[in-house]
Amino acid sequence: MKLEIANISKSFPGIKALNKVNLNLKQNSVHGLIGENGAGKSTLVKILCGVYQPEEGKIKINQKEVNLYNPKESLRFGISAIHQESVMFDELTVMENIFIGNHIIKKNNFIDWNQMAQKSDEVLAALETNIKSSDIVKNLSVAQRHIVQISRSLVQDADIVIMDEPTAALSQTEIKELYKIITNLQKQNKSIIFISHKLDEILEICDEFTVLRDGEVVSTDLISKTSKSELISNMVGRQINQIFPKKKVEIGNEIFVAENLFKKTQFKDISFNLKHKEILGFYGLIGSGRTEIMKTIFGINKFDSGKLFFNDQHIHIKKPLDAINKGIVYLSEERQNLGLTGTMSVKDNLNLAMLEKNSNYMIVDELKNLTTAQKYKDKLNIKVSYWNQLAQNLSGGNQQKTVIGKWLATEPKIIILDEPTKGIDVGSKSAVHEFMGELVNEGMSIIMISAELPEIMGMCDRVVVVYKGLIKKILDVSETSSEEILSYASGE
Repeated sequence: MKLEIANISKSFPGIKALNKVNLNLKQNSVHGLIGENGAGKSTLVKILCGVYQPEEGKIKINQKEVNLYNPKESLRFGISAIHQESVMFDELTVMENIFIGNHIIKKNNFIDWNQMAQKSDEVLAALETNIKSSDIVKNLSVAQRHIVQISRSLVQDADIVIMDEPTAALSQTEIKELYKIITNLQKQNKSIIFISHKLDEILEICDEFTVLRDGEVVSTDLISKTSKSELISNMVGRQINQIFPKKKVEIGNEIFVAENLFKKTQFKDISFNLKHKEILGFYGLIGSGRTEIMKTIFGINKFDSGKLFFNDQHIHIKKPLDAINKGIVYLSEERQNLGLTGTMSVKDNLNLAMLEKNSNYMIVDELKNLTTAQKYKDKLNIKVSYWNQLAQNLSGGNQQKTVIGKWLATEPKIIILDEPTKGIDVGSKSAVHEFMGELVNEGMSIIMISAELPEIMGMCDRVVVVYKGLIKKILDVSETSSEEILSYASGE
C-alpha cells in the first residue's frame, strides 16, 4: 500500500509542531523516520493514527485522498501503530491484550475465544518467544510487553505498520527476529514506517528515510545515499560532542555495599560495592534480573535476606522513602509509568519528591516550588512552553530530563539510572552523558543499568555483569572488552 503525505501542518499553543511536511511511503518498503525528540515525529504519527487532525495538507492512500478523523477510521484504512510507550492491561491475558477492542465475533455475536487464542499463539510463535496467549500481562517483563504490542499490531493485518521505537526494550536476539518479521511483512506487500533513535538500525533495515527537525523535513532520500554522520548532522543541525569516554575524576573510597541479597525466583548472592564519584554499570540480557535488583535496593520490592551498608552503617530500606532519606534515588526505565505523572504540570513533576520539604503545615509554598522547578529546568535545559504544560506533552528527552530533575532536587548521594537514554535522541543522549559526568565531578556516585554496551564501555568505571539473577563477574572497564562482557552476560 502506498502512502502520500503532502504539506501537513499542525500547531499547538505556542508551538508549530509540523510545518508543511511531505513524506512518500512506497509499497512493501521500510521508510525510516528520524529526528530529535520534539522534532515532530510523534505528532505526525498521531495524525496518521487519527488522534490529531492536521490544519492543512492532504493524506493519500493508493492515490486516493482520505480523512483519518479518528483511530478507528485510520485502522479501517489499514494503518496500525506500535507505540514507544506500551498501553497494556495488567490483569488481562496476553490474548486479551492482543485483541483488545478488536475481538473476533462469531455469527451468533459471541466472542470467538478459541480463534483469538489460536491467532495469538500463531503470531507469538512467529516471533519465536516463549510467551503464551494465556499468560497474565502483569507477570511479563518490559521486553515481553513490547512483544505483545507488536503482536497486537500484526493480528490487525494492517497494510501500513508504524513502528515507533519497536526495539527499545528488546535484546539483540529479539531485534534480529523483529528484522525477520519486517522482511516477511515486506514480502506480503506491507509498508512500514520505522521510527528509531538507533541510527544503525535505520541504516540496516530501512530502504528510504526522512529526517525531521523542528517540525520540518530537512532531508529525504534512499538509505543507500546517506551515512550515520550525515543523518546525525541533519537531525541536530549542529555538532554533537563525543562524550565517550567520560571525563576523568578521582574515584574515592567505598560508600555503599550490598551483601548477599536474595529474593526468591529473582536473584541470589548479590554482593557488590559502589565508590565515591564512581559510575558503576550493571549489564545483563533481558530477564537477567538487573532491574529487579535495583528496585529492591530502592525499596519498591523487598528482598528475603541480605544486608545494605551506606558509609559503613547498616541501613534498612523497606520503602522508597527510606532510600530517599538516606540519599539514594532510582530512575525507572518506565518513565511514563513509574517516573513521570503525565497529567501533572512540568513544574509539579519537578517538585514531586520535595512536597514535604516545600510545604508548611500541609500548605505548599508555591515560591519554593517555582524556585526548585526553575533551578532544574535551567540546569537540565528542559524545553517547556509554559510552567503549567502537562508533562505528558513533552518530548521523550524532556520527559527524561524532568524525571532526573525531580530526583536531583532531593540532593541525593547515590543515583540509580535504569536505561537513562532509552528511547531518546542522540542530542538528548549526549546531554545525559555529559550531565552524568558533571554529577560525579560534583561528588555523586551513579549506578547505571544499560543494555547498550558502547554506553557501558564509554561511561562506566566498572561493570557488574548479571546472568539469570546471579552476578557472573565484576570487571574494570579499562581492562575488559565488549566481547568479554557479552560472554559473561550469556552465561559463558
